[in-house]
Amino acid sequence: MKKTMKLFGFAIMVLSLFATSCAKDGEDGAMGPAGINGVDGTDGINGVDGTNGNANVNTYVFDLSSESGNSIPVDLPELTQEVINNDLIIGYLQNGAGSSTYYPVPASVWPNGTGGFYDIAVDIAIGKYWIHFYEVGTQTFMNVTSVELGKLKIVIAESTNTTTGKSGKESIRQSLKSAGVDINDYYAVMDYFGLDY
Repeated sequence: MKKTMKLFGFAIMVLSLFATSCAKDGEDGAMGPAGINGVDGTDGINGVDGTNGNANVNTYVFDLSSESGNSIPVDLPELTQEVINNDLIIGYLQNGAGSSTYYPVPASVWPNGTGGFYDIAVDIAIGKYWIHFYEVGTQTFMNVTSVELGKLKIVIAESTNTTTGKSGKESIRQSLKSAGVDINDYYAVMDYFGLDY
């Protein structure tokens, strides 16, 4: 029994030494040398630029073919004070229903679809866009009839930034001009912004 107790005590002592020596961490070894740099890969091929987007450009279409008179208003809630102050607002009037000809408004002389001529003025206010028809070269109102009008398309190009001394709308006009786009050419403007005719 004495011998068993001694062996048992000896076994406990060996196990404690073993447990104590395993629980201790040694110091970290020295840092090894840096590896050799790998060979740089070849550059990829540059991608093709995408087409101009129209995320900041919207077109609003109004059918005026049943309208008549010398002043025609349209409701456009998107015309906020901020839009009026900063963004480019362009109007185009179709020369009679079904025509493929659109004229920019305001217009100094607008030949309507029935052979008559008008001067057209535009007023823009919060929520409203008015078209006024005048006798050419005068301030005398002239009435148009419903057969003379087609669609009115209003394009609003949002200003994303301003340049010192220029408003956002002037920056957009300059961008169009720099791209060779005549702002009076309805189809050129629509193509530039990627909008439907």
